[in-house]
Amino acid sequence: MSESPSPPRFPATRCPDCSLLYGHEAYVCRECGSETFEEAPLDGNGTVYARTTIRVPGSGQQGKEPFEVAVVDVGGAESVRVTARIEDNPGVGPDDPVEFVERREGVFYFRAA
Repeated sequence: MSESPSPPRFPATRCPDCSLLYGHEAYVCRECGSETFEEAPLDGNGTVYARTTIRVPGSGQQGKEPFEVAVVDVGGAESVRVTARIEDNPGVGPDDPVEFVERREGVFYFRAA
């Protein structure tokens, strides 16, 4: 019997001055104003907070509709909330577990866990 591999680590960052955790790129810490950040990868497991289907995308996504976008709480005891695309399962909804797949062209991708 084999276990499924753990999802990739989620690429969060942390302000080293005040320890505030970020799930998106930050250039200035909103808590202390620091301009330096350090890598703080999180467990790639997450939970869907909310989800919607995009049927009329912006110009950069034309031809890829419909697709699923969700707000995901990712990480364990320490977590961040990010906006992400959901792959392969349009039925994923609030409170469903998901796992981080990758970051592609600045977009976080998750799939049903």
